[in-house]
Amino acid sequence: MLGESENTIRESSFISPRNIAIFIIFSMVVFALVGVYGDPNEVLLALGSIPWMWVLPAMMALSFLNYIIRYFKWQYFLHRIHIRLSHADSFSVFLAGFTLTTTPAKIGEAVKGYFIRTIDGTPVAKTAPLVISERVTDLLAMVILVLVGFSVGINTGNQLLTVLVLGGAVLGGAIVLGTGVFYSRILKRLTSVGPLKRFQDSLDLVEDTMTKTLSPRPMLAGTAISIPGWFMECIELWLLLTVLAPAIPMSPLLLLLTATFIHSTASVIGAVSFLPGGVGTYELTSVLLIPLLLGVSTSHASAATILIRVVTLWFSVIVGFVALGIVTQRARKRNSDD
Repeated sequence: MLGESENTIRESSFISPRNIAIFIIFSMVVFALVGVYGDPNEVLLALGSIPWMWVLPAMMALSFLNYIIRYFKWQYFLHRIHIRLSHADSFSVFLAGFTLTTTPAKIGEAVKGYFIRTIDGTPVAKTAPLVISERVTDLLAMVILVLVGFSVGINTGNQLLTVLVLGGAVLGGAIVLGTGVFYSRILKRLTSVGPLKRFQDSLDLVEDTMTKTLSPRPMLAGTAISIPGWFMECIELWLLLTVLAPAIPMSPLLLLLTATFIHSTASVIGAVSFLPGGVGTYELTSVLLIPLLLGVSTSHASAATILIRVVTLWFSVIVGFVALGIVTQRARKRNSDD
């Protein structure tokens, strides 16, 4: 069973070393462009002014706290579809999915379904759809955080309208995916003929998972759990801005709410762009909003954007690969014991 899942994962275009290398190069190009936008020398000076000995560990701790909070949502969704894993297995599988954070809309995290299959034999069609429920509730949480920033008077016109429209679209899609009518009247017809027919046998499992995790009550619960998780990243940006531009004429609370608006808006736009990891769209939104709302230089905005992305995106990928090693080792041990 392990060999089968490993072959499936290895054959996946999402996890290929070539695609990961391409994404790394693409990210470096984006970071370089962000640095050029803010003047490379000034950006380097700004990054050099950061007290790394405590700022970087604090940011990584906040990111990991985000993972822990969102793990409770993962567990809640697993319980909703009657899957019981030990916390050691479940947490390592949850983190291992971060290896594919760099896929469009993080959809590659559906690979967690293969990891679960190696543990208890659960069909992938039952667990892989959970990534959709996770992403939907994450996006809804981000939209709510955007509205928190807007509530204190932040108004950037088109950016806010864009986020609200996207949030409404996500909510509408979630409502459709959480109702059985969509599967019985639409999806079953689509999978009754043609190349999609091979998915018909898995449709009942997909429907069961989606309706149990995206019906109103679990969707509300999942979103509520996600809000404090993603707020940890907003605190990271606030911390960076406090260190990089201590002269910002704002109270700490107002700066925190503004940072929440900036990070959440950039994250939503990055997520729905379907670019791998939102790279490019997040950075562009961030470097435009930070000077606009805070009046800081483009160099400080570029420095903050680069560092927040290194910690919130690439730190998660590193954590994911460490967890992937643990998942693989535990699976091999389980097979040898059998």
